[in-house]
Amino acid sequence: MNQTRVEKLRRVLPTEAIGNANILEGDIADADKHLKEGLPIISCECGAEILVVPDLKAMNRAIQAHVAKHRKTERNTKKNVITSGKISELLSQLTLIKMREQNNI
Repeated sequence: MNQTRVEKLRRVLPTEAIGNANILEGDIADADKHLKEGLPIISCECGAEILVVPDLKAMNRAIQAHVAKHRKTERNTKKNVITSGKISELLSQLTLIKMREQNNI
């Protein structure tokens, strides 16, 4: 790396380091909240959070992976569990809603 580029990086790093230091001094939950603030995240009823990404195939894979986890828990517990089809539908709807919010439509 040349010297000019190193100097530019040195100017940028201290402000990021100060922000990170403030987060590290606080509570872990506060840090988690701070990091997630600007991210488009959907939440399943089980509490799991899924990051909304602009790639439709990747988003579908993320939803299907979460639905697979629900199927496993369905097998283990037969209590009032929503079917995996309903979970997939719910997450798809939440994704569309979050995308609409992001695009201010």
